[in-house]
Amino acid sequence: MKLTRIGAAAVGVGLAVSATVVGVATPALASANCTTWISHDQGTGYAKCTGGGTRFDTHRVKVVCIGPSGHTSNVNGPWVNTRNGETSKAVCSTDPGNTGVEVYKISVETDPFD
Repeated sequence: MKLTRIGAAAVGVGLAVSATVVGVATPALASANCTTWISHDQGTGYAKCTGGGTRFDTHRVKVVCIGPSGHTSNVNGPWVNTRNGETSKAVCSTDPGNTGVEVYKISVETDPFD
């Protein structure tokens, strides 16, 4: 009978510890607000996030580039600081008018636990 009580106490402590870890991690996930946009010439994609739960929160822009033949390629911008509101930039082409290569899709990736 003593074994059962000890086992129940150990399970109770394990649940309390698990709940504490989840409680600490959850607020950082929902704290950043992000905006993406494409340059007027369609050659560059940008992402800017603000907020962030800690000074280590980061984000980057991810773009899919498309050329005149329809082939696509992925370009990722650098990881930048979310808390400081920095902008990540990914370039498909510096001269999309002549190359025909432009941003096809854009998204932002966040990493709150960097």
